[in-house]
Amino acid sequence: MKKVKTILGLEYKRLDDGFYQIEVNYDFPQQNKSTQLFYNCLEEYNIKESGIQFPIRLIHWVDTINPLNKETIMNYYNIRGIKKIVEENKSKLIGKTTFIKPEVQYPKKAKYPNLHVHFYQLSDDKGTLINNINEMIQFCSIHYENTKQFTSKRISDLEKYVNTLEIHQMIFLPMEEVKFDNNGQIIDFQHHLRVLNGIELPF
Repeated sequence: MKKVKTILGLEYKRLDDGFYQIEVNYDFPQQNKSTQLFYNCLEEYNIKESGIQFPIRLIHWVDTINPLNKETIMNYYNIRGIKKIVEENKSKLIGKTTFIKPEVQYPKKAKYPNLHVHFYQLSDDKGTLINNINEMIQFCSIHYENTKQFTSKRISDLEKYVNTLEIHQMIFLPMEEVKFDNNGQIIDFQHHLRVLNGIELPF
């Protein structure tokens, strides 16, 4: 019998392009200890890559998209839609160190979910004091009260307008730093691109 490879308790396999595909059988990271630990490792990596030095202060705000009509859902409720929301906040981000993370939440008895993009921005003198990486991961964590919100009926309703696989994967997207190119344009988020390319989040 071939031995299954695991890391942090999760099965994985190496892809032809050198990346690794992690097998996750949950709708939310919080549903499984190993999945949550792996997700936190991704966030820790992104924080370290940013080069920020602790302690820091973080200002947190949320931009919420309500599903007002099918055009709104088709325009925003996808991986590319997250970047559109970030670009709409561009004036607040230039010259600042900011991280973003999406959230998908259904209000009670709602047909469609709200799409939230969380912004976490470093500040010199305002916001919450964060002493280390673990505190930042906890401060930026998103807890889903209802882990059964994706009912078959809700998925069916969404599938009329969007790829619901992208909606599911939004929940597993870790916080990423907003970066600009030499022309002042926001650079695509690496984990978002991997989802769009059909590649699971790598370790």
